[in-house]
Order: sequence, then C-alpha cells, then structure tokens
Amino acid sequence: MVLGACHRVADPKVHIQIWHQKGGPERDLFNEIVARYNASHPDRVVEPLYRESEELRNLYVIAAVAGQGPDLVYGPADNVGVFVTTETVKPLDDIFPPEFFAQFVPEGFVDLNSKHWLAADQIGNHLTLVYNRQLVAKPPETLDELVQIGESLTKTDADGRVTQYGLTWNYREPFFFLPFLTAFGGWPMDDDGKPTLDNAVTVRALQFVLDLRNKYKIIPKEIDYDTADTLFKEGKTGMIINGPWSWGGYHMPERSLIAPLPKNTETGLWCAPMFSAKGYSVNVNVTQGKMPYIREVVEYLTSADVQREMAGKLLTSPVNKAVIDSPAVQQNPILQASMEQIRRAKPMPVKPQLRQIWDGMRGPYQLVMAGALTAGEGAKRMQQECEKNIADSQL
Repeated sequence: MVLGACHRVADPKVHIQIWHQKGGPERDLFNEIVARYNASHPDRVVEPLYRESEELRNLYVIAAVAGQGPDLVYGPADNVGVFVTTETVKPLDDIFPPEFFAQFVPEGFVDLNSKHWLAADQIGNHLTLVYNRQLVAKPPETLDELVQIGESLTKTDADGRVTQYGLTWNYREPFFFLPFLTAFGGWPMDDDGKPTLDNAVTVRALQFVLDLRNKYKIIPKEIDYDTADTLFKEGKTGMIINGPWSWGGYHMPERSLIAPLPKNTETGLWCAPMFSAKGYSVNVNVTQGKMPYIREVVEYLTSADVQREMAGKLLTSPVNKAVIDSPAVQQNPILQASMEQIRRAKPMPVKPQLRQIWDGMRGPYQLVMAGALTAGEGAKRMQQECEKNIADSQL
C-alpha cells in the first residue's frame, strides 16, 4: 500500500514582521492598531514582536547583517547611527515619494549623510517635570525654586524618617542626569562624536545633583526607576522627572500635570533634556517585490489618523502637521506643555558613539552618587571610560 504524501498548504498571505520597543499602554494601543490593519487587509498580516531596547538593536544588527531580521524596526533616533554604520537599513528616500515627507515637520525624520533613515510616529523620549497637583500649586520655573518647593514638601516623622519627598527621579542613570548637565552649559559629546565631560561644567552639574540629596535633602538617599515611579504614584513625593512613557500611570490631568524643567539662573540656561523622533526604519534585505507592502504599512502606522489616536490616548507628541495644528492638540494643556519642553530640549545625536558614551558615563556617575568618587573625579573618570569605549569599538 502506498501512503499518500502529506502536503502543507502554502500560506498565500504576505507576512510583514516588525520589531519594536513600545512598552506598557503604548504597546497595547499599537497591537490594537495593527489588528485593525490586519482585519482590513486579508491578503497580508503584520506581525509585531516586542523586544527590549538594547536587545532589539543588537539582535537586529546581527540578523540584518546575516541577510535576515524583521522587515521593519521601530525605535528611537539613536539607533540610526548604528544601523547606518552597519549598513542594515535602507534610505527612505529610495522608497517613498516627496509627498510622504511633506506631511511631517522636519523633526519627524532622522537624517544622516543627507538621507532619511527613520520615519516617526511621534517626537518623544524627552524628560519633563511632573508634579502632584494636590501638593504643588505652581511648578518651579528655576532651580532655586525647585529647591525651595522641594524643601517645603519634604516631611519627616517623629523618628526623623522621611515620609514625603519634594522630588524624586532615577538619578542613577546618565540619561536622567543630562538635563542638569545642559543647565550648567554642558553636553556629553562634540560634533565629531568625542566625549566632552572632563570639565568644570560637568563637575558643577554633578555637585548640584549631590546637593539636592546631601545638602537640601529633598530627594531619596538611594533610588532606581521603579522606586521613584512608585513614590510618585503613592503621593509620597511632590514632583518627579520622567518621560511620556510614564504619564499614562499618573492620572493626568485630575491628579498630576507636567511642566518644562526649570531654568538655571546662574547660567541663564534651561534644563534641556534630549528628545528624539521614534519611528520606523526599513531592513536593507527587504526585496523589491515586498516593498509596496512595506511602504503601505509605514504610511498607515505614521498616518494622521494613527498619530491623532496616539496623541489623544497616550499624550504622545505628533509629527504630522495636520495633527499638530488640530484643536485636539492645540487645546490640550498636557500636549502643549510637552511640546514646549521639546522646544527647549536638544535633539538626540545620531552618531554611533553616543551608545559608548552612555555606557562610559554610567559606572563613574553611579560611583559619584554612591559617594565613592568626588564630582571632579567622576567627571575625569567618565571622560576616560567614554574614550576607551569608543577606541575599543573602533568608531
């Protein structure tokens, strides 16, 4: 007896895989948006896959260099320098017509070497001040006011234990230190990607953060991101420094609101966090036959309708001109405060050295916060570690 062979029916649908690092409520909405697209396009299926930021970038490069990987990769602007250097993404100029680019403000794209490499669905990743409306009537406009309000909010019990802090944030991470560095006139790198940390400006910024804890005692002695987030949610701190990814959990506007970070009257400079476009890049391995599907998916995911929904539900800052000018955005105080912070912020460099600089800053910076190094020693050590990381990476 001859047994009939088992035949697998070929899947006729076009599969489009996206790796992304959208978390929390943003991931939930993203999955809803993708599901709606799939339901209305029965000939194809978009497959989103979440990965942590570091894992996403590293695994994507490995996969794309080997001729594989997802069709689209979603993330912040600082990925672009790595992707372009490794030649793992296609320039968008070869994929989209001019009218696609004309819909967006210039910040809606990430450019390098005079080409577009990332199309954004938002501008974000920026830090702002978030304040508890029940504890703070008017947010501080200067660093001096930040200290004064912080001192008035900090409470202790009969045993001297702090029951309420004036301010908290994840001050262990260099990314969260950056607004204070810029307020004193500093920046982590120059236009050539070389670190610029061993100087008096960095020392003064480090000392200011130390003073908030050790002199003014308005921030916790030890902190990490989750602890800072929990303290604010539980009403045990009047203010927190955090970004758009967190706002959905802070009951805005009923319980809390955001405000731009304060100005340093000593220098006349605002605390300027980094901001970055977050969006989609196209894998260099996508075939020409598949490209029309990829183009349509990106157009959908960055469309005015999607950006409008994201702005309304997630408070993300849109990059589509029509959405920015819409009454829903113009009359939203949270979005307006967020966009004002972006106007005072600085764009995240797309130089690939930025990754080595973050890593080089982290260890010495945390040693300063732990009291193992002085501010001066920390600035010098950060410079040395960054230079070593860049040399080792051969960038």
